[in-house]
Amino acid sequence: MMPAQITIQNFTIHTFGIFILVGFLLLAFGVWSEGKKDGFSEEKLFDLLLLTIFSAILFSRFFYALGTATTFEALVNKIYKVWEPGYSLTGALVGSLVPLYGFCKAWKWSFYRIIDIFSLGLSLALAVVFLGYVGLQGKFEFLFAFAGWIFLFAMLSSFRNSKIKSGYVFSIFLALTAALGFIFFRDRQYLIFYGLLVTLSFVVFLFRSKLTNNDTLIERIISAVKGKTREKKS
Repeated sequence: MMPAQITIQNFTIHTFGIFILVGFLLLAFGVWSEGKKDGFSEEKLFDLLLLTIFSAILFSRFFYALGTATTFEALVNKIYKVWEPGYSLTGALVGSLVPLYGFCKAWKWSFYRIIDIFSLGLSLALAVVFLGYVGLQGKFEFLFAFAGWIFLFAMLSSFRNSKIKSGYVFSIFLALTAALGFIFFRDRQYLIFYGLLVTLSFVVFLFRSKLTNNDTLIERIISAVKGKTREKKS
């Protein structure tokens, strides 16, 4: 197993922090490469990525503080002291979606395409984080999770625009995250979060499927009207 800390002279580095850093770099690469395929502005994508990460951390601390702080002063202290332990996964999820939705509306970008892109980038980041558990704790069963994230990225990045409607990648990503989380981190405090992921995944999938069917119905109606118009003219 790898050491938990690496000391170089008087400087100590937490090994798991290296995996998180590599995960962030892969997240940025995934967002950049997938966004570039769709023709999105690279500069705006990186700005959106940094804002999303900042918002996720802030909301995560805010949700955590709401559940633990007893006074307003304690609430404020817990929010800005991000270096101290204590985060809310639900808060991180909400904090991620808020800026994504807001800026997509402002820039007239497709929200579903953007969350698909960010999901693929995050799948690479999570793959590296799970690999860290293998190296640091010797839990080789996490290799299955690592392989799952890599397979998800490889498969969905190839089919995303040609065979899969926008929003479906995000839906699949949420479902897989909930499944892997339940398998490897079956803690009671996470069960509500897993349920939230599954619910959101189902809602997005159902909404996008319904929208697709409605689009098809509208196209059929338009085609029928055009056909009737042509018959009258002839």
